[in-house]
Amino acid sequence: MLDTKTLSTALILILIIGSGLHLVNWRMHRDNPGAKWWALGLCVQTCGAIATAIANASGAPLMPLLMLFNSLALGGLVMLVYGTACFSGHALPRGIYAALGVIIVAGIGWATLIEPSATARLGVFGLVQLISNSLILSRLGYIARRDGAMGVVVLAASVVSLFVLMGSLITWQLVSQPEIAGLYANSDVLVLALLTLIACKTTMIFGYLLLSSGYSQARLEQLALSDPLTNLPNRRAFERTVTQRLASVRKTDRLIALAIFDVDHFKQINDTHGHDAGDAVLRHLAHVATLAIRPQDFLARVGGEEFAAIFDVEDAAELVSATNRLRLAIEVNHARVNEAEIAVTVSVGAVLARSGAGLDFSSLYRAADQALYSAKGTGRNRVVVGEAEPVALAA
Repeated sequence: MLDTKTLSTALILILIIGSGLHLVNWRMHRDNPGAKWWALGLCVQTCGAIATAIANASGAPLMPLLMLFNSLALGGLVMLVYGTACFSGHALPRGIYAALGVIIVAGIGWATLIEPSATARLGVFGLVQLISNSLILSRLGYIARRDGAMGVVVLAASVVSLFVLMGSLITWQLVSQPEIAGLYANSDVLVLALLTLIACKTTMIFGYLLLSSGYSQARLEQLALSDPLTNLPNRRAFERTVTQRLASVRKTDRLIALAIFDVDHFKQINDTHGHDAGDAVLRHLAHVATLAIRPQDFLARVGGEEFAAIFDVEDAAELVSATNRLRLAIEVNHARVNEAEIAVTVSVGAVLARSGAGLDFSSLYRAADQALYSAKGTGRNRVVVGEAEPVALAA
């Protein structure tokens, strides 16, 4: 038959293995803002659990040491909360961690040094678990929106399970046996509680590892869809966005506008000032263009000195206004490179089409490119709006 000492040993072994896995994860994912705190939190929890088990094995542990060991185990849980908040990019107020520290020190201190009571210590453990799990859950939504739900679902399920099951078991223990001899006393409730901890802790350990994996995958996808020079989306991201918008507006028969703009005489800039200056001009142009468009519009660098944008407009007049605003912003904001001022202008080719006209990305892009060619051929530093030809689309 399972007893609490055997299950406690099993839990400690799982924590040791989990700590080792997370130390490796921390080394592999140095750019992950949560990996360090997850590894350290599990290590601290493991040390606290081992020390508590050793202290209780003596039968009459020194209360000051027991207080330290219990506080250490709960302190590791608070570090997991801090790591999850850092990882989510939405920090929690420092006062929350201070409050948790006060609850741990004051609660465990009272239940070990002033009014020794294993039941009271169990209650403190339950309260800290309740608060910590709630705080962890509050950050998971941010992580899911940023990196996807791969690890969030696993971690959320384990946290909620631990929250519900441990809460029920602690309530059952307090009702059926208000005073227990120790956290490792043999009772059916404590056996079930330790089994729950083993299952949930194992799942949580792998949930955090999955969060790290999802973070790395999201970063790789972001790199694959971004231009390293300007940090704008690249052509692949632009084509994906246009295709998605075509699919969404096709049902509502709305307008979609696409514009391509190209730096005038860019080769001359490179020949006169050097390729480093040319790169600086492109970064400057990306910054100015980003400020000139609206939040609902989409800007990308699609190759060389060529950029593209999607505009959310209601008619041709609004498209001309939006593209001219972009062109003028670039014209009046000269690039400064090595204390030299470089005047930059762009030619813009744009196309406006109705979603029900049977268009795809290639036809829109080709029409905008032809309009850009016309803008360059008729004097540069101007906007030309072209027409897109419909194509046969699959049903």
